[in-house]
Amino acid sequence: MNSKAKLDAELRTQALLMSAIELLNWDQEVCMPPHGIYSRAALTGLLTSFFHQRVKDTILPLLREIEASPDIDEETRAEVRLMLEEAEIAEKLPTDLVRQFSEAASIAQQAWAQARAQSDFELFRPHLEKLVQLSQEKAQAIGYQTEPYEALLSLYERSVTPQQVEALFSELRPFLVETIRLCREANLLGLAGPPLRMPASQQKELIRRVVSQLGYDLSRGRIDESEHPFCTGISPDDVRITTRIYEDDLTMGLLSALHETGHALYEQGLPREPQGWPRTKAAYLSVHESQSRFWENHIGASLPFWTYLYEKVLPDYELDWLSDYSPLTLARRVNHIHPHLIRIQSDEVSYHLHILLRFELERALINGDISVRELPALWNEKIAEYLGLTVPTDAQGVLQDIHWSMGSFGYFPTYSLGSFLAAQLAEALTHSYPDWQERLAEGDGTLPLKWMREHIHQHGARYRMQELCERATGAPLSVQPFIRYIQQKVSLLYEGLAIPA
Repeated sequence: MNSKAKLDAELRTQALLMSAIELLNWDQEVCMPPHGIYSRAALTGLLTSFFHQRVKDTILPLLREIEASPDIDEETRAEVRLMLEEAEIAEKLPTDLVRQFSEAASIAQQAWAQARAQSDFELFRPHLEKLVQLSQEKAQAIGYQTEPYEALLSLYERSVTPQQVEALFSELRPFLVETIRLCREANLLGLAGPPLRMPASQQKELIRRVVSQLGYDLSRGRIDESEHPFCTGISPDDVRITTRIYEDDLTMGLLSALHETGHALYEQGLPREPQGWPRTKAAYLSVHESQSRFWENHIGASLPFWTYLYEKVLPDYELDWLSDYSPLTLARRVNHIHPHLIRIQSDEVSYHLHILLRFELERALINGDISVRELPALWNEKIAEYLGLTVPTDAQGVLQDIHWSMGSFGYFPTYSLGSFLAAQLAEALTHSYPDWQERLAEGDGTLPLKWMREHIHQHGARYRMQELCERATGAPLSVQPFIRYIQQKVSLLYEGLAIPA
């Protein structure tokens, strides 16, 4: 067996091992009994360390051998170099640190859920302190040029640095603040209608119906409920999502399901072979989040989508409040630009001030500029400064997101980067299919998925985000398409209100 064939076999084994880890993580969040956490943490930690050690001992030597060979084609060589980048990071990380981190994150997620339920940050603080310490050790082991946070951001997005993220937010922030101010002063008709109540059983049926219509293949997926909605890609033929149902407002469960559907459509659209190679794996998180943010916002929060729901779906459920609305007033309600304490309940504009807040706090944490103990007070201060809101409880403040309990420092910026990329992809989609929104209003959502399959999904992780962005749209990533998108949406829904760029 030559080196290439050996690598194929090892990558296949590694992909299957990661599928097992993903399945255990899904089970932990969806249906594992609470007292199973410590044995689950030990099992996940063992498998994660085994996965990590195989990269260092088996896969990395094969990659180096093949990369040095003159007999491979350029496409293969390019993928090998991508895998080498990741494997060399793994080489720098002690296997024991990887195991400790995995175990600590599993336990911390349970502690976070309990702390959030009781709205008591102190229950979670020691677990977060441990994860911050281990994350700082990871950053030191990986190495960086300017700051420790740079190393952790690179685990989720390698196309940008913390300084570049900061520059994008600096360019965007004045537009966000001005948009919020002008929209707060506008008299938006349709907001005084009755709550969009819908029984949980009907919401679940509605969600299955809608996401199937948009292309999510439920013969290769499933929908469950969890404390924090997520998507798990075990394989392209087993991609699972969760949502969280609120009977008083169907938009919460529906839009979170559409967000996760975006992730799932991407995972289901990845090539199946050769298993374990970059072309069969999802790209870094900004690309993944561009898919979720596209289907949540450019589809789910659009007037064409609510026209489709109003005319062809919601009448089947005999909802008392439906006659009080029109497609336009429903879209206005969904897109009302008004700051909210909770990130996942926020509008598309104030949402990015939430991400900026988290980016600044986790960057300061990892760089050692603030302590975990200071987090609640600093969080509350930034919410007041950025959104003009007062945080009443820890559950509605510093404890609202699961990410830090997973040790996912560096993840949050990808939500905004993904949103910027989604807007840029949407412009390119419209250039290719100018009538896609009119067709969506009729219930035909096939064109967006067709375009994404061709320009994003089929490439897997062969290209970094910036290169993929240029291939798909002809330009590097910019906040300007996002600004144009918000200007157009506000003008449509706020009766011609003009927002300066």
